[in-house]
Amino acid sequence: MTWHIPHIGLRTVKTGLAVALALLFADLRGSPAHIFAAIGAISAMSRSVDDSVASCRTQFFGILLGASFGTLFVRLFEGLHYFGIGLGLIVLILLCVQLRLRFAVPLACIVFVSVCLSPASEALHYGTNRLLDTSIGLLTALAVNIAIKPYNNRAQIERMLMYFIQSAPSLVKERALYGHYPALTPLERQLERLAQELAVFEGQNVFHMRDRAEQAAFLRGCEQLARSILQELRALCAMDERGRISPENARELAILGLDAAEAPVAPCRSEADIVGNYHLGNLLRAYRYLSEFLSIPPSGAAAVK
Repeated sequence: MTWHIPHIGLRTVKTGLAVALALLFADLRGSPAHIFAAIGAISAMSRSVDDSVASCRTQFFGILLGASFGTLFVRLFEGLHYFGIGLGLIVLILLCVQLRLRFAVPLACIVFVSVCLSPASEALHYGTNRLLDTSIGLLTALAVNIAIKPYNNRAQIERMLMYFIQSAPSLVKERALYGHYPALTPLERQLERLAQELAVFEGQNVFHMRDRAEQAAFLRGCEQLARSILQELRALCAMDERGRISPENARELAILGLDAAEAPVAPCRSEADIVGNYHLGNLLRAYRYLSEFLSIPPSGAAAVK
């Protein structure tokens, strides 16, 4: 029997380390409930630092509001159970909404109920310890996520741009040379995923490093060029007639490795010629700029024909 060692991702390792450290720190402070430190560490260990910060915010404010309001509620309305807790939840939710902390509502409600179900004499102690231990876990996980090789998806973004630039020539060929109407859905989905990855990349600039900001601006510019290519393709596909290709655009197509001899080439005369060459010219310029930005030889970029 052949044994295969499973792949262990860095995020998995960082989660284990963060939980171990959080439990250690909670123990050093003499915590009566280490589990909340572990829960905080697990909750805050997200794919990106930006996601970790968002998780920390949700956990902290949720526990702070739930514990504080629960302790106050138990002190003022001791003995009111079940329906009293339900009414308290309504007030707590309204408070979260007024404070613009909707993201903290679910956790705040859970902590509130937990505090209310504990003995009145222990409510403050329970709420305080839960907040302290969870905060230890959150801060530990955030520090580990920042210190140990923060998630960097630039290579993935560049691969997605490469896929885009390799896919576009075949679609241009179908529309501009053959007069067909290619399916643009795969390219549209690719751009949607690209935008999501770019948002993650931009959110990773925790310390506002200039180099990181410049990289994000560069990649965002590449995305805008890719969107321009897709936009011009949509415009060409919306035309009833493809028109004749101008000599200038024919030369640009040749640089991409596309033979314009398969389509009529002539100076623009009809309205379809003018409009079609306008969109085709914009597309080819955007494609050329994107290829140059990514240091891809135009002839090699169009390997897909």
